[in-house]
Amino acid sequence: MIIEINTKLLDIPEVTNSNQLLFLSMVLDKNQKSNQDVRKLISLISDDDISYLITAGLVTSMERDDKKIYEPTEKLKSYLTKEEDYFDIFYNLYPVYVVRSDGSKCYLRANVNKCRYFFNTKCGRSSAMAEHIINCLKYEIAKKTREGNISYMMTMWNWLTRSQWEAVEEEMLDAEKPNNTTEYGQELI
Repeated sequence: MIIEINTKLLDIPEVTNSNQLLFLSMVLDKNQKSNQDVRKLISLISDDDISYLITAGLVTSMERDDKKIYEPTEKLKSYLTKEEDYFDIFYNLYPVYVVRSDGSKCYLRANVNKCRYFFNTKCGRSSAMAEHIINCLKYEIAKKTREGNISYMMTMWNWLTRSQWEAVEEEMLDAEKPNNTTEYGQELI
């Protein structure tokens, strides 16, 4: 019998030892059958560890036909659900396609895996950098839509590899500056 253990279970603060980790892995395994190997493994796990996981709200226990059935709780499942990645936010924000000026449809979100790798490499572990790139994309989409130039939007791959957000951030900074230039004849003496 082969048991796969999800390493995200190690991040759960209530899990204090390897027996609890093994037990949670078996509870989460939907393919487990009532066979001798499973019974043998569960018999090695102490009742204290199992009751601790039940009181911590990670597992529920039910008895059916003289068998104990353990089910994962929503709390346990919430630890394992992946939060939305910054690239996923970026990807969902990026236009799927545009209609070019000659009437042809151009799909913009190709090379997803390369784009994900490049985006994650550029951002590293910096959530501030990822949010900055996303804000620059939002600004560019809003500007191009407002001006009617969305058909000139680059493909996602080109937008990322050409570091287009750097040009957009300059526009954003320029737009934030107050326009205090005086024109001819407006200066007070």
